[in-house]
Amino acid sequence: MDDGWTDDAREDRWARKRDRLARLLSVASILYSRGSGESGVAVTEIAELTGMTTRTIYRDIRALEDELGVPVFQAGRGRYGIERKYFLPPLRLSLPEAVVLFLSSRLIARWSDEYDQAVISAFTKLADLLPQPIARHVAATMLRVGRADPNEPFTRNFAQVAQAWADGRVIEFDYEPAGADPRRARVRPYFLEPDAYGRSVYLIGWDETVDAMRTYKVERVRSATLTADRYEIPEEFDPDRWLAHSWGIWSSDGTNVVDVRLRFEPSVAHRVRESVWHRSQQITALDDGRLEMTVRVAGIVEIRPWIMSWGDAVEVLEPRELREVVAASVRHLAERYGR
Repeated sequence: MDDGWTDDAREDRWARKRDRLARLLSVASILYSRGSGESGVAVTEIAELTGMTTRTIYRDIRALEDELGVPVFQAGRGRYGIERKYFLPPLRLSLPEAVVLFLSSRLIARWSDEYDQAVISAFTKLADLLPQPIARHVAATMLRVGRADPNEPFTRNFAQVAQAWADGRVIEFDYEPAGADPRRARVRPYFLEPDAYGRSVYLIGWDETVDAMRTYKVERVRSATLTADRYEIPEEFDPDRWLAHSWGIWSSDGTNVVDVRLRFEPSVAHRVRESVWHRSQQITALDDGRLEMTVRVAGIVEIRPWIMSWGDAVEVLEPRELREVVAASVRHLAERYGR
């Protein structure tokens, strides 16, 4: 698809993004290492260390605050710093541990469909822990992520939500649910959970405005404000137990649990058997080479697309409601493609 960009223009665009990212990381590093005390560090000193103008440094400091949510403080006229507690202490990883983090980051990169400054920044730092040639793959991954278009509202809101969760602070935000009117929420974040299938991040927490647990898709947050009000996550809250019956993100707290029984054809039996699709799954091998799988999940909505992805290699046996929904979808597809 022609997006109006020539190859040279795309490369030039990426080069500018890459150079800006490197500069922002450099400025953040100086603010952290030299400006974490009460007196901060002078903008003129940062400019000298980076070879940039003071005007560019002031612009970068604003970008660190506005785009990345970095808590920059002003220590005096022309002097700034970053609180030391903002950055985590350095990790000392074994090679297998570093590779595990790299693989996790690769999954995040595949899931990210927009330019994500946090992902690229994390990759840059991760590369320092890895030997060649793995570090080269990190750089190649950054190139792909960096070519996507930015989503600055999500970046800002995600940073606010993450900070609220880490600090134990209540967050207020405007939320735009699918198919419903926008609303204002005041939430105590309990957990952040990714949904790989939906390429989304969800906030699980106690919503003070409705006095109940709620799950919010961070991508639907339109604006967020971090409050000074503190809270503590109840000791009885266990995210794994909360999501025990979830196929994706739905919890049994608000959705009825159903037993789903599926029958797979021999052609996909090996593929089905070699993976753990759900913690509740039970698989039975049949004499004719087929497999039957049973899972206990919260509702049928989230599991239906996964079932449909197997095409005619699977049959829904139970529950009847799910069988009828899948059958209706197949009929509609047959009508569409039979024209």
